[in-house]
Amino acid sequence: MVNANYVKKFGDHNISLFAGFEQYQSDWNYFYAYRKYYISDVIQTMDAGNSKDQNITGSASVYARKSYIGRATYDYKGKYLAEFVIRADGSLKFPTTDRWGYFPALLLGWRASEEDFWKSNLSFVNYFKLRGSIGMMGMDPGNPFQFMDKYGIGTGMTFGTGGAVGTVVGPPTVANPNITWETQTTYNLGFESKFANDLFSLNGEVFYQKREDILVTKDASVPNYTGLSLPQENLGIVDNRGFEIEAGYHKAINKDLRIDATANFSYNHNEIVEMDEPAKAKPWQQLTGTSYGAWLMYDAIGIYKDQAQVDATPHVTGAKPGDVIFRDVSGDGKIDGDDRILFDKVDAPETFYGATVNVNYKAFTLSVQIQGQGKFLKNSQYDNRRGEAGNYYQWQFDNRWTPTNTVTNIARAYNRDDLYWSPDVRMSDYWLENTAYCRLKNVVLNYVIPQKYYSKIGLARASVYVSGNNLGLIYSATRKWDPETNNPGVYPTMKTFAIGANITF
Repeated sequence: MVNANYVKKFGDHNISLFAGFEQYQSDWNYFYAYRKYYISDVIQTMDAGNSKDQNITGSASVYARKSYIGRATYDYKGKYLAEFVIRADGSLKFPTTDRWGYFPALLLGWRASEEDFWKSNLSFVNYFKLRGSIGMMGMDPGNPFQFMDKYGIGTGMTFGTGGAVGTVVGPPTVANPNITWETQTTYNLGFESKFANDLFSLNGEVFYQKREDILVTKDASVPNYTGLSLPQENLGIVDNRGFEIEAGYHKAINKDLRIDATANFSYNHNEIVEMDEPAKAKPWQQLTGTSYGAWLMYDAIGIYKDQAQVDATPHVTGAKPGDVIFRDVSGDGKIDGDDRILFDKVDAPETFYGATVNVNYKAFTLSVQIQGQGKFLKNSQYDNRRGEAGNYYQWQFDNRWTPTNTVTNIARAYNRDDLYWSPDVRMSDYWLENTAYCRLKNVVLNYVIPQKYYSKIGLARASVYVSGNNLGLIYSATRKWDPETNNPGVYPTMKTFAIGANITF
C-alpha cells in the first residue's frame, strides 16, 4: 500500500488531499496425497507405499484486486465542512472489459452553533452540528471466473472393456459475461449537540442503505427443478434502514467528583426487494418483502393435553396427547406444507442498546458498562440426539407433558426423529427461543497512586485496578442457556475477574 497526504491552510480555509494505492494478490495451491501398507518405515517416500486405498487430491485458486483511493476535505472556519471520496476498484473476478468499478462518496457538515443567529437565539444549545452523506461502495463476492464457460473434472467412469477408471469432463456451467460489482449506496443524516455548557449531549442519525446487483441464481424464469446449472447474476436488491441515538450527562459535581454517563439505542431493519423469486402458491411464504434470512417453518401454538383436543383440532396423522399443536394457517382443516410461515429476527437482532457510567472521585475511577439486544430467535437445539440414550435438556424434562401433567407448554419426551414435530422432521417455532437480554458487561475500579511514592524511581504514572467482565444478566428472555452464545451446545460466556497495574515510565 502506498499513500500521500497534502495539508494546507489559506486564512480561514483549510484543505487536505489524500491519494492512495493498494493491491492484494493470492495464488493458492493445495495438494494432498495419502498411501499406506508400507512394508517398512525406513523408506518414507510416497512411491514406497501401496496404491491400494490411496487418496490423492488437490485444488488451486487465484485472486487479485487493485484499488486507487482519493479524498479531498475542506472546511471554512471549522463551520462549513465538506469531504469527497472516490475509489476505483478492479477485481480479477470480473471480465477484463468490466473489471473496474467506481465508487464515490460525498459528506457535508454544518456547525450551526457557530452562526451569529444561533448564538443570539439558541445559546442554551452551545454546540450543534448537522451532517449528511451519500456514498457508494462495491463488493466482489462469489466464485471467480463466472464470466467463462467452465467444465467440471471428475473420476469414476470406465470406457471399453479394460476396466480402467478414466477422468471425465462434465458439461459446462453456463457463463455470465455480464457479471459485475455488487453495490451498496448509503444515505445518512445526523446531528451532534451539547446543551447547557456541555452538561447534556444528544446525538442522532438516520440511515438508508440500498444494496443492489446482489449475485443470485435466476429462479423465477428458469426454476431450479429444471435441473439446469445457471450462473449467478446481479439481480438481487435488499433495503436496510434504521436509526441510532445517543444521550449523555456530564457533570463536575465539585473539584473531586465528576460523573459522565451515556446511553445509546439503535434500530436496523432490512427487507428483500428483489431476488428473482417465482410466485408462491401461498403468499405468506413469499420471501420477497420479508427480512433477509427469514425462516420458513410451522407455527407452534401449544401442546395437546388429551385425545379429545387432538380429535377436535386439525392435526398431523398420528398426533397424540403431549405432541406439539401446529396452526392451520391455510384454514383447510389439515396440516401440511402450506401451513408453514416465515419467521424473521432469526438472522440478527434489530435493536441494540447500551449504557456506560464513569465516576471519578479524587484518585479513583469507577467504570460500569451495560449492553443488551432486542428480540433475536435462536434454535434451542444444536443437534437432535435425544431419546432412548437420555441426554435431554433440563427444560425438556421439567414440567413436560405426562398423563398426570396435561396442561403445560413442554411436549412429551420423544426419541430423536420418531415424532412429526421433531426439529429434523417438521421444524417449528417450538424450537426457537427469544434471546433478548440486558447484561452487566464490565465493571472496572481504578486507583491512581500518588506520584510521591514513585517519582524518585523513574516512573511517570502508576495505577492499580480490579475488573470484572460478564458479571451477570440483568434481564434475559430465556433461562435455557446464555443468550449471547449461539445455542446450548456452546460453552457459556465466561465470567472473569482481573487485578492488574498500569505503569508508565
